[in-house]
Order: sequence, then structure tokens, then C-alpha cells
Amino acid sequence: MKLEHQVESPLDSERYDRIVREENWNPKETAIIVCDVWDYHHCLNAVRRLEEFGPRLNSVLIEARKQGVTIIHSPSDCMPAYEEHPARKRAMNTAPASRLPESIESWCSLIPAEERAVYPIDQSDGGEDDDPAEHAAWAAKLTSMGRNPNLPWKSQSKMITIDAQQDFITDKGDEVWNILESRKIKNVILTGVHTNMCVLGRPFGLRQMARNGKNVVLMKDMTDTMYNPQRWPYVSHHEGTRRVISHIERFVCPTVTSDQFLGGKPFHFSNDREINSTSETPKSHNGLPTDHWVTIKIPSDKTILHNSQGPAWCRCVVRIPEKWFEDSITLTTEGSPQVMKAWCNGHAMKLSLQNEKESVFTATANSLVPDDANLIVLQLHENGKLDRAPVLTSGLRTLQLSGRWQVRSGTDEAFANMPLPAKFGASTDIFFSPPDALWTARALTRIGEFTSGIEGPACDADGNIFAVNFQKQGTIGMVTPSGRGDIFVTLPEGSIGNGIRFNDEGDFFVADYMKHNILKVNTKTRAVDVFAHDDKMNQPNDIAMAPDGTLYASDPNWADGTGQLWRIDLDGTITLLNGNMGTTNGIEVSPDGTTLYVNESRQRNIWSFKIGKDRQLTNKKLLRKFDDFGFDGMRCDVDGNLYITRHGKGTVVKLTPAGQVLQEISVLGAHPTNICFGGQDGRTAYVTEVEYTRLVSFRVDRPGRNWKASE
Repeated sequence: MKLEHQVESPLDSERYDRIVREENWNPKETAIIVCDVWDYHHCLNAVRRLEEFGPRLNSVLIEARKQGVTIIHSPSDCMPAYEEHPARKRAMNTAPASRLPESIESWCSLIPAEERAVYPIDQSDGGEDDDPAEHAAWAAKLTSMGRNPNLPWKSQSKMITIDAQQDFITDKGDEVWNILESRKIKNVILTGVHTNMCVLGRPFGLRQMARNGKNVVLMKDMTDTMYNPQRWPYVSHHEGTRRVISHIERFVCPTVTSDQFLGGKPFHFSNDREINSTSETPKSHNGLPTDHWVTIKIPSDKTILHNSQGPAWCRCVVRIPEKWFEDSITLTTEGSPQVMKAWCNGHAMKLSLQNEKESVFTATANSLVPDDANLIVLQLHENGKLDRAPVLTSGLRTLQLSGRWQVRSGTDEAFANMPLPAKFGASTDIFFSPPDALWTARALTRIGEFTSGIEGPACDADGNIFAVNFQKQGTIGMVTPSGRGDIFVTLPEGSIGNGIRFNDEGDFFVADYMKHNILKVNTKTRAVDVFAHDDKMNQPNDIAMAPDGTLYASDPNWADGTGQLWRIDLDGTITLLNGNMGTTNGIEVSPDGTTLYVNESRQRNIWSFKIGKDRQLTNKKLLRKFDDFGFDGMRCDVDGNLYITRHGKGTVVKLTPAGQVLQEISVLGAHPTNICFGGQDGRTAYVTEVEYTRLVSFRVDRPGRNWKASE
């Protein structure tokens, strides 16, 4: 398979390089999901485009099926038509997966990598691009057939063959996940319609597959968008599709084309005359237009509207968890009364309180959709501004809506809503959601961005994650909290890093296992120097830092199954502390600096030592022994609990300081190598994982031990 994706280089340059990488896929570990290829659609031009590429899509499925690829047909809302179909029963009867991702049954409107992207098209009108007269005639025809012209689909298109003996039929995210897990499927190809809505957002769509760890791709010539060229950015329909595909390649997942199954050339629509055009990154707009919505950041101390063309309108989309519905849901805007009215999903919110300090709007129960996208619209005075972010509240739960909103001016009351539900019509760049549930692992970086030597991780004060061997061996990559990465430094020739630790000055140390070094990296100049060296080291592996700045290093000899422990003083002096251990690997110091923890990977032991005032180790105790799987890196939280990566098992285990197991968290791959803590509150764990050579993150209940509250 040839996978195409785009990489920004350097970061924040808005310049993207197109990368093509080849991968060998086992067909039995691969599935194709056919998304919403319905028998009828409310948009006539959408029907015409599907009729053009549908036969080729069917040919792709026939060829893939011959090779052993699993085919899953997912025509949403059409399951009643297949109640007795063997492929539907096969899906329903698949055994539940042992690990069901959080919210896999729900629509997904955003993944972290998209958080900084400008969404490339305006689809809030529903994306219908029919000629009005043709559309009216088409709607009348659907009505005469007994179909709802707005929701006319009842089954999958007859152009697509369903093999009753092999295929599956389901539109449910949990059932799709059960199928993938039961067949040990790693690779998922999405096809069908519509790219910017269902293909991206459905519970079985690209975002859910990407964030939950599958090697997912879009077959970009077997898809189509819902985009109206009369809306921003005012390009042709097919150019709109290309811009959405470009967004996917940059922020969601790679793409492939149908010729990789069928040979020949990729498919192109017959009326697409711009197949060689380039899809530019959308730019920010100056001023506030009256003809389309633009994106700005809120809060802002600037007046949103600078003309007299009516009030200013602001809108965003919020996912509201079902548990929030236990209490009334209010929206509070602080400061002098700037907001005149507020709506939720087109329903007026009740103004329940207004004074010089704040305005409080209450949502009606029937206006909200739990665990789904909800459109929030505010109408401001002509000279209104939002210098404080609105806050959504339910009981003791709050969500600050600080970030990007869309704004425009005008007097049209239709701006209070959009024709389609928010999950279809809204763009991803105005989406807000509470944090994921605790212990829910999500893929942060793309598969293959690191080498199989991925290790290290450590966070700086800004929340960036540093890990070794980004793109190639001998490098250290810096990854933002949204998953964008770049090479931070290249180590001296012959050096390869492993564990990383930051000091209080913001510089970091790296265990260089190839050259028996502890390196120091100046983060301001990016200079790399040898801080400590000893030829008697086997290969310094992981490092830990005590509160006083003293470093401790594990030093395994994998061939002999033995290991050593070293202390590295502030002046770089190296002292052997213990030369008679098993394969020492993960290493950590307790929050109070009095205990050193070391694990032995092959022997599956976790030891504790007392650190004396002379920094010698005494009182060696076995904290816990496990019967299976190895260990790798580990970290403490502020309470002294240990988080240990279980290499081979694909989990992180949380232990008390006494060795009791509190949690075990799946990390979406079998070979986690190390862990660190970061995020604004120190409660995001980042794990380096070798099977898919990527970073994985999950939320925890208490901060990591090195976290310090902002001044």
C-alpha cells in the first residue's frame, strides 16, 4: 500500500510537504468500511456523483474480498431493511470486544490534531449544490415514491454487492469495533460519502478509528463531499472535496487510491476539470464580512463588529455529555451586557439573569442533544465584544468556551440555526468538549512518525512532549499537545537516545546508550554536550531525577540478563551504586526524594531502595513481582503512585507505593516503552509505543510528581 499524508515543515510555517510511504498489509488484518452509500439522497447532484463512482467502488470491494479483506457495509439509519440479512446478523452476533473505547457509539467532531486547523469549507448550509429547479423536481419525485425528500434513504445502493456469506452490515460504532477486534484487524480503509460529514465523523468514521489506534486511511478517489460552491471559499465542488481531503491528510490520517487494488489510474469525476489544482491552506480573514462566517478567537478585547450592518453573531459547537443532563444547563457571559439573545440548536435560551457583571441563559430540555454536537449561537450588540469566554455550566461541572468561534454580521434571524444538525453542518474549528474520561487512551501522533526506537518521553513547561528517534534514529522530536511534531535536535553522530529528563532550568538530559553517555541539551541554543561518560556502562537506558537534581540511571545488559545502577552528580561525576542486578530498566524517584524505584524487565521485579543523605542506596525491598510480560519505563504521580509500562502486554499499570495495583490502562499497542506526565494540570499521561511507533495519551486522576502549578 502507498499511503499519502502531508507534514508541516517547519512547525507553524503553514507549508506542507506531501509524503508517500509504502507499507505491507496483511489482507486478513484489513477491513474496508463502506460509509453511507445510500439508495437515494436528498441532493440530486450527490446521487449523480455516487452513480459515477459506485461501480468502481464495487469493483474495489470484489477484488479486496478475493484477497481476504473484511468488508463492512455501514448505510446509516437503514438497519431495519437488513433485520434478517445474514450479514446483519453476523455483525450483531460478533462477540463483544474486551476493550471498548470510550464514546465509540458516538459521533466524533474533532481530534486533537485538528485543533489548530482552519476548517477548509463552509458546509453549514448542508452542502447541497443542486440547481433549484432540478432540486424541486427531485424532491417531488422522492415524495411521489413515498420517500421523505429530506431523509429518503432506506438501504444501501444496489450498485454495491453485499456478500451474504462473508460481509457484515452495521451502522453502530461498537459493533464495528467488535468486528475489528474479533478479527484482529489493524488496518481500516474508509470509502463512501460524505467525506466532510459522515466519513469523518460517524462512530465508525476516520476520527474514531484514528484516535482509538487503528491504522486508518481514506480511499480518496472513492468518496465525495457535501459542498456548495456558493459558500466560502467559493471554489468548485470538486476543489472543495480536494480541500477536505487535504485537511484529512494533514490532520487526521493518510489516504490511498483505488488503483492500488484495481491497477490503472485513480478515479476522477468526468466533470472535474481541475484535477491538477492545488489545495491551499485557508487563511484568516481581515474584517468581519456580511456574506460568510469567519473564525476568530474568543475572548477578545476588540469590538467584534466595526460597521453598522446589523448585530454581530457568534457561534460554536459543544459536545455535552449525557451525565450533564442531571442538572439544568446554563450559559454565562460575564461583563457588561453585550449579548442580546442566545440559542441552542435553534431554540431560544431563556435569559434568567442579567446585571452589570453577567448574563445567564438557560437551555430548555428539548433543545439539547446528549453526547452529541450542540450549536450555540449568540447575538451581540453592534459594538459588542466578548472579552471573557462564555461558560457552560451544569451543577458543579463547567466548560469554558475559550477558543475559536465563527462570527459574522447581519440582520437575518436564520443565523440562529443551520439547516442540518450541528454534527453535520458545523466545522471542526469551533468545537468544544469536556476532557475525555479518565484512563481513556487516545492516539496522539500518527503511525510511523517515530522509528521503532521511540522512547524517552518528557514534557517541558509549555506542555510539549520530547521523545527520541523522531522520523529517524539519533534525533529528538518535539510534539505539541495537539500531536504536531518536528525534529528538535539531531544528536552527535553515532549517539542514540533513550530516557529523557528535564531540570528546573528547562534544559534536559538524555541517556545515550550507544556511546555510554548522559547528554545535556540546552533548549535555548539546542546545543548538545556530553554531561557524563563512563565506558563501564553497558548502555545507560532510563534516567530519573531527584528533587536536588541528582540523576540516577538504569543500565541493562540484555545479552546476559544483568544490570547496573548509576548515580550522576550535579558536576557530572558518575558513581556505580549497584552492579549486581537483573535487567534494570524503568527507574524513578519518589516525590519526597527518599526512595528510588527500579524495575527488572526480564525478571519482572520492581525494587525499592532508600536514598540516604549521602545518596547511597540501602534497604533494598521487593515492591512487587509479576508473573508475565516485561517492564519498561515508569513515573510517579504527586502521591507517590507508580505508573509502569508493561512491554508485551500493551498496558500501563498503576501501583501504590506499597505495590497494590490500582489501575491497568490499555495503550493501543502491545509494546509501550516509557511514560511521562504533562498538560496544563499535569494530569495527562504520554506513552511511547513501539508497535505503531507513536505517542499515546490518557487522562489520570492526579498530576505527575514534577508538575508545578502556574505562578
